Amino acid sequence: MKRTMIAIAAVLLLHASGSARTVPAPYKSLTRDFAKFHDATKGMPEKERVALFRQRFGKLFPGFYEPSSGQADAQFERSVAVSLDGFDAIRADYEKVERQFPIAYAAGLRHFRAQFPGFKPVLPVWFVHSLGRMDGGTRTLDGKTYMIFGADVIAKIHTDGTIGPFLDHELYHVENGQWFKDCEPDTTVWCSLWQEGGAVYATAVMNPGGDDHTLMLDLPKPIRPAVDAQWKLALCMLRGDLDKGDQATYASYFFGGGGEQTFPKRWGYYIGYRLMQRVGKRHSLAEIDKMDHTAARAEIDRELTAMIAEAGECA
Repeated sequence: MKRTMIAIAAVLLLHASGSARTVPAPYKSLTRDFAKFHDATKGMPEKERVALFRQRFGKLFPGFYEPSSGQADAQFERSVAVSLDGFDAIRADYEKVERQFPIAYAAGLRHFRAQFPGFKPVLPVWFVHSLGRMDGGTRTLDGKTYMIFGADVIAKIHTDGTIGPFLDHELYHVENGQWFKDCEPDTTVWCSLWQEGGAVYATAVMNPGGDDHTLMLDLPKPIRPAVDAQWKLALCMLRGDLDKGDQATYASYFFGGGGEQTFPKRWGYYIGYRLMQRVGKRHSLAEIDKMDHTAARAEIDRELTAMIAEAGECA
């Protein structure tokens, strides 16, 4: 039944008709606003166009259409210009996702509630052009946390049947966030390992038989082969980084951009998933979901120690 629901969600996203517009959407959408702005300002000089974009969209979604942490103002403005200039190339897929996302989202909620009965989105949900930043995720802006879906990135990577598992992953973050809060003030590796590895594991439980593509463990390229080839090194490196909270270390595990590094981009999702598979042998997904920081850290320490012992110990 679970696999059937995923298939339905994928088919609906790819083939639903324009009637999707009649389905009430439990989110705020700015996708059409972006398209209208693109059309109305197409002949405007780039500098003026970007300035006007920031002025208008900064009011529509305060905090989002601004430079992200560590991003220079000039870099952000360049991303706006690139997104506007490149919109025509993705427009057909973007507008298909825009039309059909309401049905896919509704199907995703039904599928998720089969595992977590009574689940309700507890965060404000926004559907936007993300300027290439994200397919989906939670973001805290000006002290308020949102669930944000990026139609532009969804159009690029989730029109091949992965929309259902993708929604499972993101909805799990909302569900789990009620019990397991972000580690503050820093983005600590062990904390993100539990959150992201847990979301991949939850997606696997809700989509039995799913492969690495289903679990998004092949973005931007396959992660498993390179990590498995140096498994002991990966485990030992993780042990040394568990309590680090600097942005560079966090990015090396969980970001898809950046420069060259020892292991593939986003490799923290994979090693976190492997660790959570072991936790899942002793605890149900419902039990894992509700663990607090103390319990979660104890599980990570226990399983990582055992994994290193099995791999041959660190030097």
